[in-house]
Amino acid sequence: MKWFLIFVLISTIMLIAYSVSNQYRDRLDFYVNLTKFLKKFQLNISFKQDKVMQFLDETKPKKQFKLFVLSYQNYLKTGKLDLSQISVLSDEEKGELNNIIKNIGRFDANNEIKQLDQFIMEIESKRAAAEQDKNKLCPLIIKLSLLFAIGLSILLV
Repeated sequence: MKWFLIFVLISTIMLIAYSVSNQYRDRLDFYVNLTKFLKKFQLNISFKQDKVMQFLDETKPKKQFKLFVLSYQNYLKTGKLDLSQISVLSDEEKGELNNIIKNIGRFDANNEIKQLDQFIMEIESKRAAAEQDKNKLCPLIIKLSLLFAIGLSILLV
């Protein structure tokens, strides 16, 4: 019975560690998908709202990026952009993304493409930082959690 409880303790701590490290994976996934989204938007630039909605419907988002696509669709319908549900972004990043989204479609085609290039460069730098965090922190979190779980189980034995 004692060994079973220790196994449950280690398993629980490791599940918590994986869920915490998943936030870094989701953050990287969000920025990768946002970059793809902006590049596709740039290639298929159109200023008619029905074409933009069709473009968004064709996008197959996952996890946090799905919340962004739903928020963007709602923004096109109502004019209100709510990014509060996207948990992988800080408030500052949500503000920057809010500015990016609200500036799309305000320029002529040539200036719009230049503006999107600038947005993509900003997002690429954030994607690189997210990838670095994921590669550095995910293994660290898991290893430290495993050491903590083993140490705690040794104390309990």
